Amino acid sequence: MNDRIDPPFFKKLILAILMIAVSVAGLLGWSYFQRSSDKEDSPRESTPMTMSPAERRWQAFLSENFAGDRACVECHSEQFDAQQRSGHSRTATPMAESSLAQILNGKSYDDPRRDQSFSFSREQDQFFVSTIDAGREVKFPVTWLLGSGTHARTPVSIDPGSGLGVEFRWTWFANLEALGVTPDHERFDDYQPGTLDCFGRPLGKTQVRACVTCHMTAVPPEEIPASREHFLANVGCERCHGPRKKHVELAHQGRAEESPPLFTYDDPEEYMDRCAQCHRDETNIPSDTAPHELARFQPYGLKRSRCFQESSMTCSTCHDPHDRVSTDRAQYRRICLSCHSSSEQTACPIEPAGKCIECHMPAVEWSSGIEFHDHEIRVP
Repeated sequence: MNDRIDPPFFKKLILAILMIAVSVAGLLGWSYFQRSSDKEDSPRESTPMTMSPAERRWQAFLSENFAGDRACVECHSEQFDAQQRSGHSRTATPMAESSLAQILNGKSYDDPRRDQSFSFSREQDQFFVSTIDAGREVKFPVTWLLGSGTHARTPVSIDPGSGLGVEFRWTWFANLEALGVTPDHERFDDYQPGTLDCFGRPLGKTQVRACVTCHMTAVPPEEIPASREHFLANVGCERCHGPRKKHVELAHQGRAEESPPLFTYDDPEEYMDRCAQCHRDETNIPSDTAPHELARFQPYGLKRSRCFQESSMTCSTCHDPHDRVSTDRAQYRRICLSCHSSSEQTACPIEPAGKCIECHMPAVEWSSGIEFHDHEIRVP
């Protein structure tokens, strides 16, 4: 009996294995998901030599128009220092470079709502999460860590090639100093094995870019691969004031006024609209938002308040737009009384001393012990 494998049979066997592998990759939604035993190189970022013409045009656009936050220090050092203290300065961190990656490296997390465990590792400047799905170990790179960390930080992955993404099921909660289920992922407790759902919530090309847009200064259009170098991470100066490269160049010539900001904040409604792009108002809150979740969307509440409707107040009336949010209650009380201390007004019968915030803007729990003050200022 001949023990050798027949060459045609061998070729068919290899072809069948390849077809199965491609099918599995398609089920998971990524072309580069890895099993624990894989030794292939991880996906690499684009380099100038490998960029397409569209990528090079996008990079040229960024280079020609955006100066970067550091360029503002020379003339606006006070605002720059304040912005660096704020959560806006750290809304999008490459996962492998984050402090959370160091904390989680080599550890695992048991999902409290699923019979599932996730393991974490940092390898060759990349961060990976792995789990057992459909009887096999699957391993995934984690691209970005979104959120300032004031309340929570949620990881996401974006496949540079397909542009598809996933919002992972585990989130780091600052108040717990631990991982927990990502808010709103309770509805994904049940999932189809062998799909990307095993890691969290799959995101389409448009959806994933919309998700990260509020955490970035600039996000490439969908036709540009979602490689890290094509994003300007964090909410920097130019997210709110527009690209300032020309302004910086002219400022060095003493002609800064020839390049005014793209966006001005003189009109209260326009000011609120700019903040509401990310912090949300009635035009962009999800239709299925529960009543207790509305407190998370500060412009939504403030626009419904008489304080806003009958005055010219904006977010910056109470908050320094560059700095972190103050917790000084006395400061907020002074702001309230700057309008509510006329002789025609009656002193508050409940708290004459003026604990305005606790009564008129109560804290509402959103998720996992995280609270937001309801900005619909009203008499309870």
